[in-house]
Amino acid sequence: MNTSERLKNLIAQFVLQYNYWGYLFSRIRRRPDSNLRSIMGVAPERDGSVTLVYKPELLDKTDDQAVLTVLEHEGMHLLNKHISRLLRIMANEMTDIMAQSKADIWNIAADCSVNVQANIRKPIVIDGKPWKVCLPAVYKMEEGQITEAYFLELLKNAKKIQVIGPGDGSDKSGLNYEDGGLDNHKQWQLKGVPDLSSLSRKVDSHIQNVIKDSLKTFSKDRGKLPDHIAELIKDALAPPKAPYYQIIRKLIRGTRYSKFKRSFTKINRKRTYVFSLTDKTLPMISPFPGKTRDYTFKIVVLIDTSGSMNIDDIKEGLSGVKNIIEKDRHCHTTVLEVDAGVEKEYRVKKIRDIQFKIKGRGGTVLGPGLFRAKELGCDVCLAFTDGGTERINNYPKKDLPKKIIWVINKGCNADQMNRTGWVVYL
Repeated sequence: MNTSERLKNLIAQFVLQYNYWGYLFSRIRRRPDSNLRSIMGVAPERDGSVTLVYKPELLDKTDDQAVLTVLEHEGMHLLNKHISRLLRIMANEMTDIMAQSKADIWNIAADCSVNVQANIRKPIVIDGKPWKVCLPAVYKMEEGQITEAYFLELLKNAKKIQVIGPGDGSDKSGLNYEDGGLDNHKQWQLKGVPDLSSLSRKVDSHIQNVIKDSLKTFSKDRGKLPDHIAELIKDALAPPKAPYYQIIRKLIRGTRYSKFKRSFTKINRKRTYVFSLTDKTLPMISPFPGKTRDYTFKIVVLIDTSGSMNIDDIKEGLSGVKNIIEKDRHCHTTVLEVDAGVEKEYRVKKIRDIQFKIKGRGGTVLGPGLFRAKELGCDVCLAFTDGGTERINNYPKKDLPKKIIWVINKGCNADQMNRTGWVVYL
């Protein structure tokens, strides 16, 4: 039996054993790759699909249980959508060197995340050698955090990182990550792709369809998934709670088309006669610049970080920031964390600028945050709260931002602020 047939039979065997990973990988193409530096990995293709690549030389000499563990590791990457999330990070970088550097750090953060989720903690014997797994404790990080939190922490200590590779079972970390490891993810970094953001969306859509299809068949045959897998699938398939960018765009579309700025590349039509003058002193650049449309607009995302807001509500606010900056490069986005006052203020241009360490957790007085948003001259303020705040309706309209969108969980009361702007129930 050759390697391809063995892998096909193993996946079929996992299906017969009602193992979810068999259902998932039976819907994903497979191809050998002798240049792969690890036994197996998932890889994006230029058409937006995902392939399971494997190294025959290592797979042939590895037992079935170890292969299943590696498949679970790779499947966790798919459920977490780590490939598309990396492509978005790389799309935000101006140079290939910076993109490569960020990708190397993301690879470690992704492995820290999935190995904890799948409870893979012991070295995996591949080709007779123990290959160590990447865990947060190795980098002095706490378990249970999201991948972006690991990523930001690792970025701070990038120069100190000694990366895990396939060791010999000793206490040493082994080789450099580029030389091995359970999965070094080099196949995630496609070269020469003109639009990584577009590819990211295609990969996201493909993975979501694969997950939907595999879950439907599994549920029909078996019924119940392990809790940690079910939770990841739920998150992977969940639509955005609200299309924040679309809501904002609808409200301020007229503002964008009515705003103008001076442009030295445009000629003021009222002054075109100067170009017919024969005066030799006429400057090469028109002293009468024209105007062009100004498509930029300012958004303030106000997040209630008081004690009554649970962590999921606060994460939803951060996802709103992510949704906005991914959709429009003309947005100028500022985040305000507010409890009884403005605890933190920062600008967000890229996803890496989002700060996951929240300040506050005290009482709730959102007035100072709204007044600060007014000072910043925002076109719209997107406010995330549970509604348990002071009487916002009593504030003078002139002290508040021009347009406010209140984002509140279904079941919460918006009576304190419903006359000051639009209310969106999640």
